[in-house]
Amino acid sequence: MKECFSLLILVLLCVVPLSANETLSFPEAYGAQLPSDASIGQIVSGEEGSAEAITRQALMNSYGPGWLEEYVSEVLRKAFTNTYDQQLVSLLPAKQVQVGKAVVRSDLYEVPFCVHEPDYQWGTMVWTRSEDERWVLLAIKIEPSL
Repeated sequence: MKECFSLLILVLLCVVPLSANETLSFPEAYGAQLPSDASIGQIVSGEEGSAEAITRQALMNSYGPGWLEEYVSEVLRKAFTNTYDQQLVSLLPAKQVQVGKAVVRSDLYEVPFCVHEPDYQWGTMVWTRSEDERWVLLAIKIEPSL
């Protein structure tokens, strides 16, 4: 009798739907976690307006004067061009871009990224917010291809 009663309870628990607050879709239940990359850690999709999203956008756009105006403050453009020009010419526009979760250090957002095509490369973009709340790129580090 005990076994029948236990079986009945199990069947009812499986059949009775959960309340609306307890039902989650698969992405909600598991946080829609993307895979991890050995170089950049947990891959994230990046919400609109986030440092991760602006990193993906910057990497997928063509490098040139318009790119510099969009992402680098006027004060830093000349130094930025002198320092990173050759790296950015060879990298941008990148394809198959993945970004990792930003590491926040005070007002700086360090966003790891990797590019899979034509060669695997990875690095970090360092962003901050300007006075008008626009993302401004301060530095970029690109590791050599594997």
